Amino acid sequence: MSAALSLGHAASPRMLEDVPRLRYVVIPPRAQPDFRTAALEGLAEQQPSIPSRFLYDSVGSALFEAITLLHEYYLTRKERSILEAQAANIVAAVGRRIEIVEFGSGSAEKTRLLLGAALQNQKSLRFVPIDISQAALQSSAVSLLNEHPELDLVAIAAEYRDALQSLPVTSVPRLFLFLGSNIGNFPRLDAQSFLAGIADQMRSEDRLLVGIDLIKDPPIIEQAYNDPAGVTAAFNKNLLSRVNRELGGEFDLTGFSHHAPYCPESAKVEMRLVADCNQWVRIEGMKGSLRFKKGDYIHTEDSHKYSLDGFQKMSGDACLTMEGQWLDEDKWFALTLLRKI
Repeated sequence: MSAALSLGHAASPRMLEDVPRLRYVVIPPRAQPDFRTAALEGLAEQQPSIPSRFLYDSVGSALFEAITLLHEYYLTRKERSILEAQAANIVAAVGRRIEIVEFGSGSAEKTRLLLGAALQNQKSLRFVPIDISQAALQSSAVSLLNEHPELDLVAIAAEYRDALQSLPVTSVPRLFLFLGSNIGNFPRLDAQSFLAGIADQMRSEDRLLVGIDLIKDPPIIEQAYNDPAGVTAAFNKNLLSRVNRELGGEFDLTGFSHHAPYCPESAKVEMRLVADCNQWVRIEGMKGSLRFKKGDYIHTEDSHKYSLDGFQKMSGDACLTMEGQWLDEDKWFALTLLRKI
């Protein structure tokens, strides 16, 4: 799970006030439908849906952070275990002096393991975190700079593909990071396109580290997205709360249940809000009312899972080749190090 990402063209960057060892670059996102337009259009489709990027308001983002701490949500725990064991080897595979660039940096909690490993080899390090949320960037930047006086940060507030056009110039090898199985939130063709966009910006000495959630027993996957404590349900239902609060909707949250089945034929989890009974829902500004029969659902997000061979093929189609790969002890999650072909 992660915020959905635009694949648009970069707008002109805008600089925020600089502070010592920290520089902000803000790139306004390309024009795209606002919440009202996207929600009304999506809910009127034969298969109702709301784009997943709207899951991540302040409430949704906080709930997602809580999800990553759940025992059932193995992805964070498994990826961290790999980084704890292999951070030094990953960094060494890139070079003795490097720069680190991360897409979707968030709190940069796991990234600290790689930053620490790099600082074992070099006296200073430039880190380029990229996130759509300026608040998340500022919060993590302050924390990181307090922890590591050897760091210099160029924080880019932008959607991922836009940020690719505004990376700082460097003469050292770069380690690009795309962790957390965020690649799984892209449809597969978009995932390949995004990887190809990174490859276009890579030099021969640069490397890309991607976290991928592997195909495994369906019950293990489904438990990660249907926790018994109901945190993921609250995260998903918050989308209906947003419609009610911001768009004048009249959804009865007790009339919908969270359900996230794993679909083996497409190797993905589908996040759904399922109607528990027949009902009509009005939203301010919409002609007429929405009709939901019992069992109808609103689609909110996908999370694709990969086989090792499948991800390697997709990487090859994006002009990237595997140089290293590390798995957790259960072989549920993988970190793959890629270089440009």
